[in-house]
Amino acid sequence: MTEAAEQLPATVTAFIDDVARQTRLRRRERREVHRELVSHFAEAIDAGTPASEAISAFGDPRQAARQLRDAAIAKRTPLDRALTRTARVAAGLALALVVVYAAAAAKLHLTKPVIAIDPIERTLAMLPVPATPEDAAWPKYREAMTALGLAVGDKDADSPGRLAVDATPLPGSAEWPAATEWLDAHQPALSELRDASRRKVFGYPIAQQLGAEDRAFLGESTADAMRILIARKNDPTTFPMLAILLPQLSKARAAARMLVVDAMHAAEKGDGERFVSDIEAAIRLSCHVQEGRITIGDLVAIAIRNLAVKRTIAALEWKPDLLDADQLLRLQRTFESLPRALRRMDLTTERLMWADILQRCYTDDGDGNGTFRLDRAALLPLLQSSESVSASGGKQVPSGWRPTVDPMFAATLLSGPIAAMTVADRRETREFVDTWMRRAEEASTLPLRDRAKLAALREEFHKEVDSRPARLLLPKLLLPGLMQAAANFAADDANLVAAATACAALRYRLDHAGSWPTRAEDLAPAYLAAVPEDPWSGSPVRLSSGPSGLRIWSVGEDGSDDGGDPDASDGLERNHGYAASTIHFRDDYRDRLQGWDGPTTKIDWVWFAPRGNFDRWKPREARW
Repeated sequence: MTEAAEQLPATVTAFIDDVARQTRLRRRERREVHRELVSHFAEAIDAGTPASEAISAFGDPRQAARQLRDAAIAKRTPLDRALTRTARVAAGLALALVVVYAAAAAKLHLTKPVIAIDPIERTLAMLPVPATPEDAAWPKYREAMTALGLAVGDKDADSPGRLAVDATPLPGSAEWPAATEWLDAHQPALSELRDASRRKVFGYPIAQQLGAEDRAFLGESTADAMRILIARKNDPTTFPMLAILLPQLSKARAAARMLVVDAMHAAEKGDGERFVSDIEAAIRLSCHVQEGRITIGDLVAIAIRNLAVKRTIAALEWKPDLLDADQLLRLQRTFESLPRALRRMDLTTERLMWADILQRCYTDDGDGNGTFRLDRAALLPLLQSSESVSASGGKQVPSGWRPTVDPMFAATLLSGPIAAMTVADRRETREFVDTWMRRAEEASTLPLRDRAKLAALREEFHKEVDSRPARLLLPKLLLPGLMQAAANFAADDANLVAAATACAALRYRLDHAGSWPTRAEDLAPAYLAAVPEDPWSGSPVRLSSGPSGLRIWSVGEDGSDDGGDPDASDGLERNHGYAASTIHFRDDYRDRLQGWDGPTTKIDWVWFAPRGNFDRWKPREARW
């Protein structure tokens, strides 16, 4: 405060401060107005005018403030005045936008998702129904698995024998004695497991309340999770299809390992009948696992068949005389009888999952379209679902995958109108997902030699979603692994053909006094319906029965026939003859290749090479 102002009465000083403040001018301009007013009132007081009269004579403070403001603005430069007007207009527009945005946000908040379909009920309606209680395999499986120590909390789970079996050892390995001792003690339960596999319908209670027997087997936490899922399935902030638990998959995989290790135990003892029964049961179990056609179930089934095929070929290479003609025919029919429907991807259940996601994440305009609207309460569960793969009820993403959209970015994006304007609408998202699901199903029928097409499709998908990460937010979060899953079907089909061909070659040998076939064409049509095809070339598979014995092989990914050496690259031909690139080496021999930067190798895929041992199937040190 200036010295002159300090000499004025307090009422006058307060009046001056009020008028200056009401001018709403810049600080420098308000100080100038303040000085002028102090000078004006000081003159009046010096002339003997009482403070009250001086204030009254000054007039209305608001009108005076406006006049003073207009006078101050008139002193500004034309450019200054233009910028001020522009700023004022911009502020008005910003305020209008805030009002409009707030109204849009309120409308989105009040427009709740319409839950028009019950995806769980539709999923259950697609499952096969056992005609009689005896047709349902799950109760029998549960009984056998309980006896095998697979129930939650079973004290046998960490026993040396169980741990040895879980490692799927081969005869002669360090774990083998403990594994065989455990298997011998559990033969009655394994017999029950084989019996269960013969039943027509798997019958696991997917997304249903668990009965007392299932609660005891799977645990109360699983039962509680299912109760919560069913109780909240109409809550628009939940995603029931993403929350379905599938604990039967891990149980089935553990049971399959037991069957396959027992098959090798039977081979060691020369028990061909038990060997065939174990492999048959493992393959039938894999088919049961695919019931409902959830892709994670397909992948578990393929893994079971892959293990069964590898151990079958290893056993038959070790003991070519293990099986008689009837047993070989049964085993061959087991590999050939996998239904064609199970040899390709079927995304019917995943389509239901996406229909549910869309109805919970979008408004419904009644014409099949709607605006993206995700309640914040649903954001975290959705992101958590995108991070989880195992037993999640239909997500197809590779193990270890994590969302590429930062959760904080997503939290900002999913804040109302911004998301509605940025993320693709309901129809566009549905069409995108439907297109890529159809392409994945078609891709799952491609043979191994079209692996490059699958790689191109994967690259095309990721390029498309990465170029529009916000607009294609949901597909980017929840649809990244379809093509990777599709690739597994080609390898599965080739595996089954290789195993069936090995059985056919052994049957030929029995019928020809110990002589092997000399070419693939010798096996058809007497032992195979058609000449076995090399999945990497499309031509007949290679076969040689010279002095070194029988070898059946595919040319592998490079298409070059390298003679089918069973010992090539430490048995990497077991990976279907893929190029043994640095990446493949590090995936399979990670602990022995730290920092290795050697040359890449391309090898053949040897289907069958009986030499009275299974050396090529043993884990061993790399030889480069």
